[in-house]
Amino acid sequence: MENQKQIVIPVFYNIDPSHVRHQKGSYGDALAKHDEYYKEKVPIWRSALNKAANLSGFHYSSNYEDEAEFIEKIAKTLSRRLNLMYKSDFRDLVGIDERIADLESLMDQRSEDVRVIGIWGMGGIGKTTIAAVVFNRFCSEFEGHCFLANVREESKNHGIIHLKNKMFSILLNENDLHIVTPNGIPPHVKRRLLRKRVLVVLDDISDSDQLEKLVGALSCFGLGSRIIITTRDKQVLGKNVDEIYELKPLIFDDAFQLFMLNAFENNDVDLEWIVLSRKVSSYAKGIPLALKVLGSFLYGKSREEWESQLEKLKKMPYAKIQDVMRLSYDDLDREEKNIFLYIACFLKGYESQQITVLLNSCGFPTIIGLRVLRDKALITEVSTSRNSIISMHDLIQEMGWEIVREESIDNPGKRSRLWDANDISLVLEHNMGTKAIQSISLNVAKIEGLCLNPQVFSKMTELKLLRFSQYDFHEQILHLPQGLDSLPNGLRFFEWVCYPLRSLPSSFCPKSLVELKMTWSRVEKLWDGVLDLVNLKKIDLSNSKNLLELPDFSMAKNLEEVELYNCKSMRKVHPSILTIHKLVKLNLSYCKSLTILKGDVHLRSLSNLSLSECSKLKQFSVTSENMKNLSLKGTSINELPLSMRLLNKLETLYLDRCQNLKNLPNKFSNPVLLENFESSAARSLMHRIYTYFLKALCS
Repeated sequence: MENQKQIVIPVFYNIDPSHVRHQKGSYGDALAKHDEYYKEKVPIWRSALNKAANLSGFHYSSNYEDEAEFIEKIAKTLSRRLNLMYKSDFRDLVGIDERIADLESLMDQRSEDVRVIGIWGMGGIGKTTIAAVVFNRFCSEFEGHCFLANVREESKNHGIIHLKNKMFSILLNENDLHIVTPNGIPPHVKRRLLRKRVLVVLDDISDSDQLEKLVGALSCFGLGSRIIITTRDKQVLGKNVDEIYELKPLIFDDAFQLFMLNAFENNDVDLEWIVLSRKVSSYAKGIPLALKVLGSFLYGKSREEWESQLEKLKKMPYAKIQDVMRLSYDDLDREEKNIFLYIACFLKGYESQQITVLLNSCGFPTIIGLRVLRDKALITEVSTSRNSIISMHDLIQEMGWEIVREESIDNPGKRSRLWDANDISLVLEHNMGTKAIQSISLNVAKIEGLCLNPQVFSKMTELKLLRFSQYDFHEQILHLPQGLDSLPNGLRFFEWVCYPLRSLPSSFCPKSLVELKMTWSRVEKLWDGVLDLVNLKKIDLSNSKNLLELPDFSMAKNLEEVELYNCKSMRKVHPSILTIHKLVKLNLSYCKSLTILKGDVHLRSLSNLSLSECSKLKQFSVTSENMKNLSLKGTSINELPLSMRLLNKLETLYLDRCQNLKNLPNKFSNPVLLENFESSAARSLMHRIYTYFLKALCS
């Protein structure tokens, strides 16, 4: 059957499609008569009828259906098909098809219940656009439809009552409904609404109160109605929706295509323009708003202007993009804003638990704060098999930077947080720090050698987080030729890679300190005496090759992790370390001057102890009821202590290259738990070890 590439939709009016398909009944009689005169044409007619009957169409029988309703059904279906045909109206909506299909599936048009679908994502991600496309495609299938745009702004400007009147007037096709209260729906409106199957889009809902007042009870809507809500705040959706569709950034290929459409329309461009376009697309990180705004702005501009704009974006975000994204930040309370800014300027990429501990110590309700930020799509949480990492989109981070920058445009020393290498260098070199500064994060590789004043931190009394990170451990970039007089006593996080002095300032009182990290430092001893370290949880002095000893940690009751990897000069570990019951991990690997490690206390939490390659270690006796991993490989121990019998949770024991090891304790408490046992000691000892374990496993 020829259709000239047109869509054919058959209508079977008071006729059974099977009669048409198989030419039975009146169709069969008529064709039999024609067969006498049109023998060559009748087979063609039969084939065409068979194909037509196999097409999806409409079947009407006056015995079962009203003719007017049947015609209305045909009209609605044709309207939808036409909407699909004119998809070219949305030709600039790159990557839209899969999203439309996902939403159509969630809408479940076959279901007759009232369904509410939430579209959730960060500002500029395309929530309104996708909702508009879905609305335009499916609105003709409903008896009433309304797209209520920009509810957040409209409710502020005109009030919720105005929006209710507008929405129900459109749905019921009546102008004067006289709704005068924000709560509930008048009975006369409710009665009429119940008789209609409607499609409603509520765009940019910012709080659940707006949703409750606009929609109220879903029982007011006719069967088969669909309500689509777009929001930046997942919490708004709560229990009010059947499904939540999270809108994510475009993949790079789609993002690049969208940018090119806006920057060049359909014009061909040479390779140099493509390279520049890819740089801009990379900056936008898949956010449609940014791609469209930057593409439109750069349209028709010269290469030099493009390059100039790219350089500008490195220093200052594009205002039109930031204004849209900032709405979510403006909805936060004071503490939530602080948590957001700490993540944007310092803690992005840290573990969720680590952030919680640090910011809790600063007095913030971090757990609920992180939940709010996640729900508002301001941060993301990426779970791995071992931990959960907090991150955020680069453009959201830039928004946070700009908010802090606006605190003091010309003087970075008066800002609350510093992250830019040039700003930090300026503040440190000229001693411009003030009590406004709460965090400093500097990759020192981004600056040239800098000599610091001994009082560089004296005015930064509110500094809580300090990080000087460095990846070239062999180059000293930050210098303290006259020493360091003080550090802020309110520090919670202190990281200084390649710290250049022999000790920390004697005036430093680290009572608030949660984490201390001084890898590759020149420190010989942290401090003298016993200090109150009640909040300290982690200490990392790895590769501090001049470190001789640790101070007394008897007041660090909450210490959980100690990293002393490759501290080659350290001869002993202060016995207080081996009395801390919350200690979970102790790494002394490659401490080649260490000769003895003995503890008198049976610890509760220590599960990981490594003494690998402590080549001078001859005496060892540390026990813990939770010990799981113990490495003694490369040590000089000649026997394992009898206390090893207490390690009944031990899973992994490493004894490689323990050439002096002669004896084992007569029996372990639970050797069956040993999953990984390695030893390269003398053959006789190896034979004894394996024989012992085989007997234990068989007993």
